[in-house]
Amino acid sequence: MTSTITTKGQTVVPKELRQKFELDAGAVLDWQVEGDSMRVVKLTRFTKGSFLQALRRLGRVPAAPRDQQPVEAA
Repeated sequence: MTSTITTKGQTVVPKELRQKFELDAGAVLDWQVEGDSMRVVKLTRFTKGSFLQALRRLGRVPAAPRDQQPVEAA
């Protein structure tokens, strides 16, 4: 199966794959590089807030925002 990338960097997941992997609007896909190839993995849907936790486990998001430093009480 093939798809074409638009000038905006978008592509369409073929219908057969959307049905087989139960991909609907809002599905989150993780693009992984493996040597000279790439792999697309469907991420499981999480409750609100746990999506960032999942990305942190994958090493995609820092554990804490860089601009927030702990403030000590005076």
